[in-house]
Amino acid sequence: MSQCRGCGREIIWLRMKSGKHMPVDPEPVFVAEGGKDAFITDEGERITGTASETDTGTVGFVPHWATCPAAGQFRKRG
Repeated sequence: MSQCRGCGREIIWLRMKSGKHMPVDPEPVFVAEGGKDAFITDEGERITGTASETDTGTVGFVPHWATCPAAGQFRKRG
């Protein structure tokens, strides 16, 4: 596991279908259909939905930029 350089929290890196790596929070969540939040699957696919408390739906990971208080430091500009 790695640590975020901005906030120090633990992250893992998932390889996207494009070949790029995406930092995500290490705890998987269940993703229910119908929401607009972004999640990443184990296979590196971006899906949208809403985090669910029930154990139904697709398992995904929250992109770390969605929870990192220092995410603005890493955004590409221009």
